[in-house]
Amino acid sequence: MGATQGDGDWPLPAFYFSVSISGCAGDTAFQEVSGLEFSIETEDYFEGGNNLAYHLPKSIKNSNLTLKRAVTEKTSKLLTWCLGILDDQFSKPIPTKSVSINLLNENGVTCKSWTASNAYPVKLKMEPFNSTKNDIAIEEIEICFNHLKRNL
Repeated sequence: MGATQGDGDWPLPAFYFSVSISGCAGDTAFQEVSGLEFSIETEDYFEGGNNLAYHLPKSIKNSNLTLKRAVTEKTSKLLTWCLGILDDQFSKPIPTKSVSINLLNENGVTCKSWTASNAYPVKLKMEPFNSTKNDIAIEEIEICFNHLKRNL
């Protein structure tokens, strides 16, 4: 058993989490979430007269969020949003949403939270079908966003 730190036992388990997407209430049960990361790209600057390289910050780069879940019906609000962008073929502005990922403690209380702003889907993929395995069909939705904020 881990140490207690005010809001539950630590370390927190990675399997107890929730996802919420604005406008898609009740359609956010996922098996896996990945891509909560950012990196700072740098540019090397060499000063004259010596061989030292200075690494200057250039830009902040977010990775895409990847959400995996069992295949859902076509009436899914999240799937409707994804397919609507594909069907419009860029003839209309892409509707963006806010995506929140919450890591929960053993009591179901949010201990850590991240919000991805101005998010929209960039990839919809089916996991491979395999007749030699007894797995469920999984769909993968990749979402890009402009800003990732850690709330807690």
